[in-house]
Amino acid sequence: MNKEQKEKEVAILKDKLARARHLIIADHSGINVAEVSVLRRKLKEGNSEIRVSKNTLLKLAVKDTDLQELQEHFEGPTSIVYGYDNPSVPAKIIYESIKQTEKPKFKSYFYDGAQHGLDFFKRIAQLPSRDVVIATLIGTVEGSITHFIGLLEAATREFIGTLDALAENKNS
Repeated sequence: MNKEQKEKEVAILKDKLARARHLIIADHSGINVAEVSVLRRKLKEGNSEIRVSKNTLLKLAVKDTDLQELQEHFEGPTSIVYGYDNPSVPAKIIYESIKQTEKPKFKSYFYDGAQHGLDFFKRIAQLPSRDVVIATLIGTVEGSITHFIGLLEAATREFIGTLDALAENKNS
């Protein structure tokens, strides 16, 4: 890789790092091409991507940025999952891969301006998906509204029943 190619790659990495809302840093050693392809496809569906980069280029890309603390993890085979949207989606994908094959090896998780360890990463991975949360919220709101409407209808029925009883009493 010549100097121009390196500069171009650093610029690409800087762009990806700036756009990403969260990062998963991992050691990809032992993962074959087929496994990486499966991860890439799944991550792409979740508006994320995995990229293998040279550590020296990664260090240059984070130099003088808020991500400088990540340099300590740029040793050995390093891949980064760039998440551009919902943090639980790529975390779930990588976490499931780690549970099934013990690959990739987790190094660090960067989210919300801070570096986090494996425990925080696991909690993010175990969160319900955005769609499930929205469906639960809608169900809760809808249930409350349905209950409220039922109460209004019951009050209206009671009022009408009372008026009917009064009218019957007057007519009798």
